[in-house]
Amino acid sequence: MSVEWFVPDPAIPIRQGDLLISRDPHIGRVEEICMVITADCDISKGKFGRQLACLRVISFHDYLRTAWAERKLRKLEKDEAEKLRGQIAKWHSKSIGTESGLTAEAALAWLRRDDPEKICTDLAVPEPDGKKVRHALSLFRAALSALDENATIGKLHQYAAFRAASLGRDVQTIRQEILQQAQKESLPEDVFLLPSLPQLETGPAVVLLREVVSVRHDTICYRSSDASTNEMFLRVGRLESTFKYAVSQAFGALYSKIGLPEEYERRCKDVVEDINQLEWE
Repeated sequence: MSVEWFVPDPAIPIRQGDLLISRDPHIGRVEEICMVITADCDISKGKFGRQLACLRVISFHDYLRTAWAERKLRKLEKDEAEKLRGQIAKWHSKSIGTESGLTAEAALAWLRRDDPEKICTDLAVPEPDGKKVRHALSLFRAALSALDENATIGKLHQYAAFRAASLGRDVQTIRQEILQQAQKESLPEDVFLLPSLPQLETGPAVVLLREVVSVRHDTICYRSSDASTNEMFLRVGRLESTFKYAVSQAFGALYSKIGLPEEYERRCKDVVEDINQLEWE
C-alpha cells in the first residue's frame, strides 16, 4: 500500500477521505470513483441527511484527455480568433478610413463564409502584404476545418489538430510537444493529484475539486460481496490523515476565494504590462 492510503477494516464506519467506487457487478468494470468530503464531525453526529458529499475522481490520463485539453483548446481558439480579428481589422480600418469595429465573432464568420483570396480582395490588401495575410487566414481556416473534422473525437485530439493546422505543422510533432508541455506545467488549483488509488489499476488520478456529487449513505458497502449492483458504492480505501486534510484544505480554499471583476483583472494586467514605462532614477 502507498503512503497515501490504507484499507480500513470493514467494521470501521465511513469517514472523510474514504474512496468509493461503483462498478458493473457482472464484468467488474469501475463506472464511477469518488471521495467522501463530508466532515468527520458531521458524519459521526449524523448531520448529513441521507446523502454524503463526495468529490469525483478520474484517472490522470483521462483528465489530460478531457478537462486539461479542453482548457487549452478554448484558450488557443480565443487567442487565434483575436489574432484573426487583428489581421482583418487592420485592413478593414484602412479600407473604411476609420477605426474598425469588427469583432472576433464577425471576423470568424467572415472567414467561414469567404475564402482568404476574396477577403483580401474585398479589403483591397496590396501586395506583398496580401500574400502574408492570405497565408495567415488560410492557416486559421485550416484550423477551423481540422476542428470540425475532429468534432466527434476527444478534446486532446481536437487540441492537437487545431494547433497543428494553425501553425501549419505535422500533427504527430505537435502531439509530442503537447505532452512535453503538460509535463512542465503545474496543475490548476481545482484538482488534487494522487499518484495511485488503492486496490485499483487506474494509475495516477486526480480529485476534481469542483465536481461535488452526492452518494446515499445506505448504498455504501464495506465488503466486495455486498456490492451486488452498480447502484452500490464499495469503499476500497481511506486517505491517511495528512492527505485527507490536504484535500479538504484545497477544497475549502477553492470555494472561499473571492471572485474579482474582469475589468479589475484586465486593469491589473495592464499595469504589469506597462512596467516597461518605469523611469529609472
